[in-house]
Amino acid sequence: MHKLRNLLGPLRVFDAVHRAGGISRAADLLHITPGAVSQQIKLLEATMGIALLRKSGREVELTEAGGRLAVRLADLFDRIEAAIGEAVEAANPRRLRLKVLPSFAIKWLVPRLAGFYAVHSDIDVEIATVARPEDLHLDNADFVVRHGTGEWTDVQFDHLFDEAFVPVCSPVQAATIREPRDLLQAKLLHSMLRPEGWPTWFESAGIAPASSDRNVVLANAALCLQAAADGLGVAIAQLAYARDELSSGRLVRPVDHVARTEFGYYLICDPLRAQREPLKSFREWVRTVV
Repeated sequence: MHKLRNLLGPLRVFDAVHRAGGISRAADLLHITPGAVSQQIKLLEATMGIALLRKSGREVELTEAGGRLAVRLADLFDRIEAAIGEAVEAANPRRLRLKVLPSFAIKWLVPRLAGFYAVHSDIDVEIATVARPEDLHLDNADFVVRHGTGEWTDVQFDHLFDEAFVPVCSPVQAATIREPRDLLQAKLLHSMLRPEGWPTWFESAGIAPASSDRNVVLANAALCLQAAADGLGVAIAQLAYARDELSSGRLVRPVDHVARTEFGYYLICDPLRAQREPLKSFREWVRTVV
């Protein structure tokens, strides 16, 4: 038992390497250095007497033994997290845990939460953000928000809003734009998470986008909207994210064209828990939000 207890830390690090797909990504996930990850893996290999990873280019891959161990560990850690989650939920049944992208939290969810608390003051909402869409898994969360076409078969989902791209900028910047083609000469702000935003809008407007050295790439949509309001350039935005700034006049739409796609944003949860409280109350509230 003592030996197992000493291995729990290195085993969790090894599980992170497996899930993240490499030492560097695991280090980011665990908020430690790649060197610390490698040290924990070496300790685990030395204690077990087997090789778990091998070099593959600039990263690593699992050995056959490592692959078998990783699959078993992933299942065990998932079950441990589920057991902890159930225990916490039993102690605090009026708590909701959401996992979302930062822009969704900042520009859509948080500004609307006061409306939820107005009718459900007894429910606590915890919001965690992840850096990448591929990290939006339910695991220990009650809800995640995904971008897609609503064709999932393994989850319960509720439609939030349709995708609609619009150019937005400061009122001063808008004075220099007379028609959609003028945007080809503007400094364009791009989100790293949605690099297809501007190409989608230009194509929808019937304009061939030109390559430009005036593009500015920012980490997410929330930063793009802030930069646009500060006069840095023109951002391509989800209409749902920009409504508050547009209503206040802090941002304006220099041209009217809206690019709509077949995609939308959806609230996702476990179908086995969708009708349980407090998930049911949150889902019912979401359907009333615009």
